[in-house]
Amino acid sequence: MAKKILVADDDPGIQDIFKLILESAGYTVEVISNGEDILRDNYTIPDLFLLDKRLSGIDGLDVCIYLKNQENTSHIPIVMISANPGIGALSQDAGADDFIEKPFDVPHFLEMIEKHLNKKTRLSQ
Repeated sequence: MAKKILVADDDPGIQDIFKLILESAGYTVEVISNGEDILRDNYTIPDLFLLDKRLSGIDGLDVCIYLKNQENTSHIPIVMISANPGIGALSQDAGADDFIEKPFDVPHFLEMIEKHLNKKTRLSQ
């Protein structure tokens, strides 16, 4: 069964890019355009969250903190995405498992996703 990745990004063009890259790599992808859906639990629990820092109406870092403090999602890897050059430190402070800066190298991006999904699989066995 394909691993599921939830992508939260408010830019339709970026959503399409992530969906194309991830589905081509064999993942199932759910895309949401704002963090409010996550705060309202209006999504299916994925194997990995891919969160943009800048979401409509809420900061993706706040969404990350929320997810890491929920019993049913605290164990799920979160990768933050941003063009902000300070995203590494900000992501770490918010409890994210990793980060990637835009623009990104697709092979490196996919390696990072696979690394976190494999780590989650090993931890749950």
